[in-house]
Amino acid sequence: MEKIEPISKEQIKFLIRDCRAIIRQHMKDNSMSIHAFAKKCGIHPAQLHLFLDNKRGLNLTTMQKIADKIS
Repeated sequence: MEKIEPISKEQIKFLIRDCRAIIRQHMKDNSMSIHAFAKKCGIHPAQLHLFLDNKRGLNLTTMQKIADKIS
């Protein structure tokens, strides 16, 4: 198994911002709507929409579901 370095304590400060950017880029690269991407990840589209609009957060379990689909 490939060894993956953990993120640094400096990087964790930007975790939410970076996650939003990664999700947006993935949706753009794959011509996906918020609804389509949310369904692919098994989360509610409204939950993803609020996260991307910086109105709500996502818990780590939900972020892991997203990461599993885009990795």
